[in-house]
Amino acid sequence: MKQFEPAQINNQYSLILKETGNVELHKEDIGVVGSMSYYYTRNDLPLFICRHDLSADLRTIHDVMVQLDTQMDELIKYGCLTVGGKNVAIQR
Repeated sequence: MKQFEPAQINNQYSLILKETGNVELHKEDIGVVGSMSYYYTRNDLPLFICRHDLSADLRTIHDVMVQLDTQMDELIKYGCLTVGGKNVAIQR
């Protein structure tokens, strides 16, 4: 399975969904500056985004969440999601 495109928050920050169900926050020219579980704390992601981009509006948050939701669906569809070292994806 190919690497997902980062979900851009702004020109400095982007979120990358990992096969472990975690989301890594990347900052331009620095790399990973934060991480959280998409799988278990999805509702906290908008707050996570806003902490790092005070100007984030509902449109930005919506676009990022749609992109991450789509990517998570692909991980599950292809049986690639692993949590705690176990593959938890359900292949349909």
